[in-house]
Amino acid sequence: MYRVGLPLFPLNVVLFPDAPLPLHIFEERYREMIRECLENDRSFGVILATPQETTAGTGHHYSIGTIAHIVETRPYPDGRFDILCLGRERFRVESHQSDRAFHTASVTILSETGARPAHADADEGTVNGGAIATQTIVELRIVLTTLISATVDDDARAEQLGRIVQAIPNEPIALSYFAARILPTANLADRQELLEIPDVSSRLIKIQQHLKRERLVANQLEDISKNPLIRGETAGTVFN
Repeated sequence: MYRVGLPLFPLNVVLFPDAPLPLHIFEERYREMIRECLENDRSFGVILATPQETTAGTGHHYSIGTIAHIVETRPYPDGRFDILCLGRERFRVESHQSDRAFHTASVTILSETGARPAHADADEGTVNGGAIATQTIVELRIVLTTLISATVDDDARAEQLGRIVQAIPNEPIALSYFAARILPTANLADRQELLEIPDVSSRLIKIQQHLKRERLVANQLEDISKNPLIRGETAGTVFN
């Protein structure tokens, strides 16, 4: 699907499909953008701004982003908005338009490709999206439950982590985006890389690679939490 004139909002965030995104809209050009979105289909594109854009305003950003659909709004008398959005389809920017106060672009809406074997010679009947998803769920639960064990003197944090464990989806595509956005130590570049992976099996395999690192960090935090002599302020909080 091709879409012309999609409003773009470059942000220092990677939005994944199905993820919530609260925003406070205060800059005049984006107030105009949100007003137009509310009059039309309530959607705009969120795209990760590059360091050049965030530091110098040069207009550079990545080419793969996610449609944000506005689900709640709170307008203020002075024209500002608080909005809550939900991530929908991914898109690829094909060309930019510069005739508006805010960014717009012609984009291609990206479809999700089906599960594929992990290796070219793998048996698709045994190594598929479902099997990879099952293994990812196991590894994600291990990381989260280890972080719960490492969370001492913070019942609210432990309860939050417990709710995340309960919310892990089983469907492979939904799982891939859920896991991508909650990886505790993933940075913006990591998240953008995961967003750009075109098929769910490859995305889940990459997430499993991240989870190996996450498990090492979680184990270290658990060890620290069990040693009262070194715990102090050392354990900190890794989960975002």
